Amino acid sequence: MRRPRPFPAGLAVLGLLALLTGGCDWLAKPAGDPRREGNYQDGLRWVDQGRPENARESFYHALEANPQNLHAHLALGDLYRSSRTNQALAYFHYSRYLEIGRLLNRGEFHDQSAIDGRRNAEIELARTFAERMFRDQQQFELDGLRRTNALLLERIDVLNRQVAMLTQRVVAGTNAAVAGSGAPPPVGTGPGAGTTGPAATNHAPPAFAPAQPPRGPTKKTEAEATPPTRAHRVQSGETLAIIARRYGVRLAALQAANPGVNPRALKAGQSLVIPSH
Repeated sequence: MRRPRPFPAGLAVLGLLALLTGGCDWLAKPAGDPRREGNYQDGLRWVDQGRPENARESFYHALEANPQNLHAHLALGDLYRSSRTNQALAYFHYSRYLEIGRLLNRGEFHDQSAIDGRRNAEIELARTFAERMFRDQQQFELDGLRRTNALLLERIDVLNRQVAMLTQRVVAGTNAAVAGSGAPPPVGTGPGAGTTGPAATNHAPPAFAPAQPPRGPTKKTEAEATPPTRAHRVQSGETLAIIARRYGVRLAALQAANPGVNPRALKAGQSLVIPSH
């Protein structure tokens, strides 16, 4: 009875080396066209039916089954770009689509619609960021103005209290000084300050009579008591000021000596009394 010939060990080793050097691409890549994958096809049907939420879920399932499914990335980029819900995710999926396309085609891959979609998503992100920064800056400035206003109001309140305290001290000091001197309090600081009528009249300072000239024993004659006067007849073009300078007297004295004369209506030939001084 013949024994079966053993399998050569060398052939087994060569087979294992062939597997290792040949790579495992068949394990990483699902078989078939990724566009025919079931989840991807479900996502397309959801898009046709106007149900983007279900479509996104199906496309993400397609990426779980095959992370290299560039068509699922493109579909997700279009969904996020059109709905304007998340421009950051739109930019990400467009970028992954272009990256995988260049990788699978050895750099020879170009899709202008995807490039434009990524660019538009980038512009929207920049605009959103700028608007958010502007709103944050406005809110920051508004908060600063509110804090400044609160500090100013607090400072005004402190100053008002200080003014009230100083006013009370001044009034108290004035009343104490008046009480010590025995004189009536000045107008505006006593109990009747700011009032009219008897209360205000009682605190008014007393009026003083003008001092009387001393009476001397000498007696003046009537001629000495009455100063001599002169008469002047008004000429054409003369005024009281001209006449006063001419006689060397004060204008007020000349007017007082002629109370019935209107200085603005002098007439030629009118007689004026010229005082002695």
